[in-house]
Amino acid sequence: NRGGDSIQGKSFRVNVGCAGWSSFRPAVFFGKDWKKRFSSMLNAYSHVFTFVEVNSTFYRLPKIETAERWRKEAGKGLIFSLKAPKTITHERFFNNVEDVTERTIEVANALKAFFILFQTPKSFRFTDERFRTLTDYILSLPDSFTYGVELRGWKKEEVQKLVEKTGVIDVVDPFVREPVDINSIDYIRLHGKPPGIRMYVYRYTEDDLIWLYRFIEGRRRDTFVVFNNVWMCDNALQFSEIVNNILQQ
Repeated sequence: NRGGDSIQGKSFRVNVGCAGWSSFRPAVFFGKDWKKRFSSMLNAYSHVFTFVEVNSTFYRLPKIETAERWRKEAGKGLIFSLKAPKTITHERFFNNVEDVTERTIEVANALKAFFILFQTPKSFRFTDERFRTLTDYILSLPDSFTYGVELRGWKKEEVQKLVEKTGVIDVVDPFVREPVDINSIDYIRLHGKPPGIRMYVYRYTEDDLIWLYRFIEGRRRDTFVVFNNVWMCDNALQFSEIVNNILQQ
């Protein structure tokens, strides 16, 4: 699968990538002389995967110059999304975050990202006050991007209420539950299966990945699949190959 070439299904596209590129090993794909062909690890990554979720922004936002360099290294074909800083989601819980939000938007613009993800901790349980705070926050964001929320502490019906109010994407692991069925795209994040047991170190099997594609096929909408486990690069490539093989049958 060539970077920038999403997998064309029957009336939908599947974009496959990883949560960052730090675990990508160019030599595995291109041999020990990969540096002669590619300007950086990210540049090499962009020749294998469709898109990347910048996960490091959860811990620290890069300088604008760094984000612009990443965009240049990746080339035009690679699609970027980014994970919003934990200052917004885990520390201030969407209160008084104008300063961090402004910087996040600046970085997203520099990356020419299409998607910004907000992931909350399980401790961020649903309350009426938090619902109002989060609703007001999402509605205050510029319409330059698509936004998603991975609300780990909320029930599906609570998430649906937020999605209906704001239009935000319900970001989930379909091995845990189905997304709220409202928006025109799905954004899937895979942390390991089963949830909570060997999380992150779980390696998805061929049967898992075939099930995942059949799930996506049944929903028939453009889908972004992010692997966020130890084996993310291997599983992302394996999933791309499985989907291509199925479509060629």
